[in-house]
Amino acid sequence: MTENPILYPLIQLKEALSIITTGKRYFWYVCLAAIITAITSYTNFGHNTGDEYSQIFEFAGYKLGFINQGDLRIEFGSQMRPTIQIWMVVAVYRFVGLFTSQVNPFLVTYLINLSSGLLGVFSILVFSKAFIVRVKPQFQEWFVVISLFSWLVLYTNPHFNSDSICGHFLLLAVGLLFAKLGDLSIRRIIGAGLLLGLSFSCRFQIGFAILGLMLWLLYPAYKYRRLGEWWLLAFSIVVSILIFNTYSDYCFYGKWVCSSYNYYHQNIALGIMDSWSGVSPWYSYIFMVSMYLPFGPLFVLATLYYFVRYPRDVLTSIIGLFVLFHVLIGHKEVRFLMPMLGFLPLILMVVTADLVGQFDWFALHLKKIVAIIWIINLLACLSLLIPAATEIGGWRYLYDHYRKPTLVYYNASVNQKLLFYKKMNLQLLLYKDGEPTPLPSGYNVLIAMNANSNDAKPKSPLVYTFFPFNLSRVLPPAIVHAVGHFDLYELKNIEAD
Repeated sequence: MTENPILYPLIQLKEALSIITTGKRYFWYVCLAAIITAITSYTNFGHNTGDEYSQIFEFAGYKLGFINQGDLRIEFGSQMRPTIQIWMVVAVYRFVGLFTSQVNPFLVTYLINLSSGLLGVFSILVFSKAFIVRVKPQFQEWFVVISLFSWLVLYTNPHFNSDSICGHFLLLAVGLLFAKLGDLSIRRIIGAGLLLGLSFSCRFQIGFAILGLMLWLLYPAYKYRRLGEWWLLAFSIVVSILIFNTYSDYCFYGKWVCSSYNYYHQNIALGIMDSWSGVSPWYSYIFMVSMYLPFGPLFVLATLYYFVRYPRDVLTSIIGLFVLFHVLIGHKEVRFLMPMLGFLPLILMVVTADLVGQFDWFALHLKKIVAIIWIINLLACLSLLIPAATEIGGWRYLYDHYRKPTLVYYNASVNQKLLFYKKMNLQLLLYKDGEPTPLPSGYNVLIAMNANSNDAKPKSPLVYTFFPFNLSRVLPPAIVHAVGHFDLYELKNIEAD
């Protein structure tokens, strides 16, 4: 077995897969989860949040040299964005570039999404192996199935935003530690510490969950005279942050910066996040999470019960401190809580077992309740067939259909201008309704128009729209206008010349 602590988490795959020895069907669950990930990384393509694109992929495009600094968002100038995920995108882009002279950005994104999803499956396996002993035998299979196949997990796992990736690394680190908490080896401690520091380097707010974990570990470390292990874990976290955050930021920004402090200064001290994005009351997360049927309301109720029933448990410490911090912050988004998603199936199964033991009615009707829940979950999985970034279809059409010099008069939202996917032969010109649209010789010419704009539609042929078969004329206007995308009208085509 390798002695390299950086590679140590990877060799846990064989150990994590030992979970399937209790039943062959577990093996097929893992295979099915990997297959679904490979499919949905393509169908549910694109960024799930604006920050995932603008602060990761767009910054990577700048580092690769094909996006101008003037096109970057404010986070670049304030140097508040951690950069380790940006470097990951750069690495994949350059790797693909070893095999082709023209890198397809859609292939790069697919490989990143696929890797993110497989990392999510891996982290679930490691965590499940460590904690499945807490679940009563009759619910252990349910625990594995919910962990792998709730639509929230299937939807969020492949996306490369900081919320998902930091959650994967946190779940993996907790699984590594608790698999052999009573007999921790040095390399296991260092490996977990590196993963925790990497998690922090993806999203700073996860530091509160890490703090909850470290506080929980401190008492038994003191009680059983194992403080040396605790300090080694803390030291490993600090070293990991220095590598994956501090040094990574230095290489990206070209000077020593403290992006975590810059993030605090901009969003908390100056209150920019609250003033720009609005604030919500402390209890808003209860309703935000509960909206995600069928498991959302169950996760909320089960977690509240778990906090009361098991106040000294490690998951209470991790999740409780993390949620408390986010409750105190004015601006709230449900994605901020996504890093805790991997822990919730365990909580749900523990609470279910408690309720079955306490209430005969619940035990009698449990199978019917489960059947209804999974029917709803299956219907929700239809969302996996829709691109997460609905505007990305237009960019894919431009990339696939126009190889010669192409001019696009751009009359759409700045949030739809995905320059990471812009082909080198394509030139964008900002355009307003009524302005002239010259047709220069030797160029394909198109107009990209915000599909929800009230401006008059061009009289030229519509060559791309998000809704096929004229569904935009059939679907309710509320649905059509809720989908952000641009239409493409072709003024001139020279591809056949």
